Amino acid sequence: MIMELRQLRYLLAIAEEANFTRASEKVFVSQSALSQQIQALEQEVGTVLLDRSKRGVRLTAAGEILYHHAQRMFLELEQAKVAMQELEGLQRGELRVGVVQTVNDYLMPALVTRFAEQYPQIRLLIDELSSDEIEIRLENGELQVGLSFVPVSNLNIESESLFEERLVLIVRDDHPLADQAIIPVQSLDKMPMVMLSNTFCTRRLWEENAQLASAQPQIVMEMNTVSSILAVVEKTGLATVLPKLTVAEKRFDHLVGLDLHNPTPSRQVGLLWHRENYLCSASRAFIAIAKQVSAAFTP
Repeated sequence: MIMELRQLRYLLAIAEEANFTRASEKVFVSQSALSQQIQALEQEVGTVLLDRSKRGVRLTAAGEILYHHAQRMFLELEQAKVAMQELEGLQRGELRVGVVQTVNDYLMPALVTRFAEQYPQIRLLIDELSSDEIEIRLENGELQVGLSFVPVSNLNIESESLFEERLVLIVRDDHPLADQAIIPVQSLDKMPMVMLSNTFCTRRLWEENAQLASAQPQIVMEMNTVSSILAVVEKTGLATVLPKLTVAEKRFDHLVGLDLHNPTPSRQVGLLWHRENYLCSASRAFIAIAKQVSAAFTP
């Protein structure tokens, strides 16, 4: 059986686009040429790979099998290419890293600055993603390294804890609670707050701890970025709950972070990578720098 790499690449494009026209544009061939190559591939493997209908195109059971094997094959070819390039050292290439938003906000500026200073020839691509998305993309080979929360749920993902991230109550310095160093979570019952939406781990962690303390803060506003929330807190006087390191940089002159207890919301931030995939030199360098930088950010 002889299958050409281009035929497998075409199959991947069709599966991902679910449309011959879009797939042909993606791989830069005509739709007729694309169709002919897929037909040739089906003849080679002796079975139908695509279910074509007026509603679109989708993989058959046999197509699904070949699709997943082709995905893995192209990933390993890319890893082989990276490994061979590394014979020249860390002089070229790119590294794609996934990071959750809260960690991206306070840790990544220092981390990427140091990495760029030491390895200016490496193109660093940072994707801000949810913790679930980071694990999925590491599994699929779309990311080389992740910065997220540990432990992980995927057995194929290796992880290493960096530091404990504690959530604190963040208020303006004229807030009635601003002069208290420690705030019992139960005392926040009915307090008006602006929070990240419940699609974020930070929000879910906070709600779990509030529930443990029998507190029901009044969420009057939801936003999707940390910087926007901090700006709203400074302008309106509303309170929020975010990682303590969010206000450590003093980007907002009139905000203070107050420790929470009974209970204290906390979690572990860590590095993630695929257990079986090749860990390239750029990945290893990034991991080493992440450990150095995060040591200074440990509360």
